[in-house]
Amino acid sequence: MTEPTATPSAPRDPQTPAITRRANPLLAHPITSVAIGVLVAAAILGTLIVPIYARVTPKIGDWPFFYFYLLIYMPATALVLWIVTLLQRRLVPAKADGADSAGTAGDPVPGGVR
Repeated sequence: MTEPTATPSAPRDPQTPAITRRANPLLAHPITSVAIGVLVAAAILGTLIVPIYARVTPKIGDWPFFYFYLLIYMPATALVLWIVTLLQRRLVPAKADGADSAGTAGDPVPGGVR
């Protein structure tokens, strides 16, 4: 089957709003999307590139570098992923106050029935 077009083939009543397609949030905010991708990739690559932290020196007492790397890396990763979630919230358009009360399939409905 083919996808219906955004414009209707029959004339419409002037009172009826035009049919519009939802914009892809990734295409609507390309810089934010790239920033999210870079931050998540950096968080993942920080553990995959082993030569960064697989060293014995520098040492503080008998503690090798790996332990200090983990003590810094884990909170830093948590902070980066928190920033990513904040950026992702900006991609989703906020609902207007007078928006449709029915919502989408995943939204809870008062009384539990749609």
